[in-house]
Amino acid sequence: MANVNPPKKNQEFRFRFTVEDYVNPGNAKVNPTIAAGDFKVDTDGAGAGNPATAVVVSPAGTKWLYVILSAGEMNGDIVTFSACDQTSPKEWADRDFCFNTTT
Repeated sequence: MANVNPPKKNQEFRFRFTVEDYVNPGNAKVNPTIAAGDFKVDTDGAGAGNPATAVVVSPAGTKWLYVILSAGEMNGDIVTFSACDQTSPKEWADRDFCFNTTT
């Protein structure tokens, strides 16, 4: 299904974003390490969980992270997506996104 903007309720939504290099603030982290639990999605405050589809660096070796939120994850009025590096010390800085869906 084609991606739309603004995001539609109960329709798959895809987006890309970058994370800031924790050691070199102001610079995007190239090829960030991704681990289970680094990303969470919450639909209408029901509780955050891992996204159904793994977040990946795409194209490989770049700074872009590629996210696919399923129709089920987008089945709400407010969808929140969180990126939080679980390593210590952190490799990249936290990012949060909030999507208000339309019908």
